[in-house]
Amino acid sequence: MIFSPKPKTKELAPNLEVDFDRLVDMGKGPNSIVFLHGLFGTPEHYRDVMERLSDKYRVIAPQLPIDPQPGRRHDGMKSVADLSAVVANLVDVLKLDQFVLCGNSLGGLVAIDLCVRNPNYAKGLVLAGSAGLFERSPIRGLRSRPTREFVRQTVVGILYDESLVSEELVDHWHKSVMDRDYTRFLLRVSRATRDRSVEDELKSLDLPTMIIWGRDDEITPPSTGEDFQRLIRGSKLEFLDECGHAPNWEQPDAFAKLLDGFLPECFS
Repeated sequence: MIFSPKPKTKELAPNLEVDFDRLVDMGKGPNSIVFLHGLFGTPEHYRDVMERLSDKYRVIAPQLPIDPQPGRRHDGMKSVADLSAVVANLVDVLKLDQFVLCGNSLGGLVAIDLCVRNPNYAKGLVLAGSAGLFERSPIRGLRSRPTREFVRQTVVGILYDESLVSEELVDHWHKSVMDRDYTRFLLRVSRATRDRSVEDELKSLDLPTMIIWGRDDEITPPSTGEDFQRLIRGSKLEFLDECGHAPNWEQPDAFAKLLDGFLPECFS
């Protein structure tokens, strides 16, 4: 279901308020999972996973304020901490007590940022193709008014399964990056992601952590997943074959199965 009615949020910077019209919220119960998408992601990329878990948990996926909207360049997100504030506000508004943070790519970095800044904040952490250590920018080479083929190849580079790259998806992102202001905003987000290194902070994490990585991830290669496991004490690492940078989107069955086995440890 979509969360309704709209609750009152804390005051945030312009263009950083939670869009409750696009919040996906399923299931119920005391234990929740908050799913955070990446730069080109949406809450819909978690829907299949959420449907598989909603009989046991409340599952929530917000639209992070990095999507194509007017004014992003001028008064939108400027640092990863801005996105962390958005998620923290959502957790507060929805009065979540026991929750696990699950993030893909930039969403993983936001989840880490929240956990290292706030010990004992979440009950568990799930990282999938997370930024924060090493990431090849998915928009490297982006210029003003890129061709449609450039956009197609950018999206293809994120996924192993090219059948997921629909013409509608390519058209949507091509239209978005034809907006020069939004393109400049994307470049700012990319720089902010690159500049937020968490290597020296990961050793401070002390919570159950599952790392799920695509064996064919070209954005954050498998060695990066291994680095996260090495640096996060007690973390578990699982690779998914024939899978790229977004395992929650490409292999929702396998992703949900891994979460189903991991989550009881977080809420025990």
